[in-house]
Amino acid sequence: MRHVEEHDAEPKFRAIIGKGGARRGIRLESVYWDGLAWLLNGSRQSLGDVVDQAAGQMGENGNLASMLRVLAFRWMWRRLSLMENVYSVENLNALIQACPTPAIVLTRDKKIQFFNEPFMTMLKQKLVLGNIAQLSAGFRFVLDTQVDEALQSLSSRGKMITTGFTATCAGKQLTGQMNLAMAPSHQKQMVIGYVVRG
Repeated sequence: MRHVEEHDAEPKFRAIIGKGGARRGIRLESVYWDGLAWLLNGSRQSLGDVVDQAAGQMGENGNLASMLRVLAFRWMWRRLSLMENVYSVENLNALIQACPTPAIVLTRDKKIQFFNEPFMTMLKQKLVLGNIAQLSAGFRFVLDTQVDEALQSLSSRGKMITTGFTATCAGKQLTGQMNLAMAPSHQKQMVIGYVVRG
């Protein structure tokens, strides 16, 4: 369970004016007011419009504050579901496969999660490999920058970083450079590496 900020649960009273000047006094926890404000960000609707809609959806003896909590939570839930779909590992793999240049995805524990055909072609050509079976026996891929350090740098600065890499297999070695970016994935932290020189 994530830590809840003390002010999140603090109830706040606000007077909201809807269409036709209808004034409603509503008491909600701060986190719900924040959620409703986020919901409306970039929208043409006002908070008064949302309150009017919520009032129209509840029954005669309904609780407007409860309806607004449900509305805020339901919107966040839908938004989260959409984002989790967009930032899935399946979509990340599709992103890598669509890249026309050599690209890979590395996990925090330095494992290759995904790679594309141009990356495989580069390895075959530069390491002079006859077939894919050679690559699976004793292949090593190492970045000059630790993946943990790269993830920390990328998450705090939101930038791309350039680092060197070394690929070795069957006594042959390939060195080069790649640009690293934070992989768009909600499931675990990973980096995308785009080879710029190999």
